[in-house]
Amino acid sequence: MQLSARDRDPSNIADGSTEEGPALGDAASIAKRITVDEAAASAARDRYLSAPVPPIEADGHIAAHLAPGEQIHALRTRAILRAPGGDQALGYGGTLYLTSRRLVHLGQVVVTVKLTDILEASLAGERLLLSLRDGEGVTLDVDRPRLLRAEIAAVTRELRA
Repeated sequence: MQLSARDRDPSNIADGSTEEGPALGDAASIAKRITVDEAAASAARDRYLSAPVPPIEADGHIAAHLAPGEQIHALRTRAILRAPGGDQALGYGGTLYLTSRRLVHLGQVVVTVKLTDILEASLAGERLLLSLRDGEGVTLDVDRPRLLRAEIAAVTRELRA
């Protein structure tokens, strides 16, 4: 369908094209974000084959929740956690920490998942799906989920060694 010139919104015309709109712009942004995330995850997988995941300094929020000797390896702010069966729920917001032993989500609720309880970590779009030993699962909406999956795998491999 072609709109007459008087019915066109000039803010949606990018580079003179009338075929692009906000949806295609968002799709391009998502595709770029996925490409960058996948490249970072691939580089991390290669790097962690010969070197451990480096620790980062614990902030004041997580420090009280750490066991002796437990280190932080990654964190994601603005992480949304959804528990099993919570399809209708919006999820719980907070910060997700990858430690040397577990995932810790601090926010509206505190949720801990032992790394040894994770059977599988898979992706569904921009969501990280964790299948757990007890038949349950957790869904995480986080920034750079592919890189986080690579970091979880590397830390779990170190833990089991």
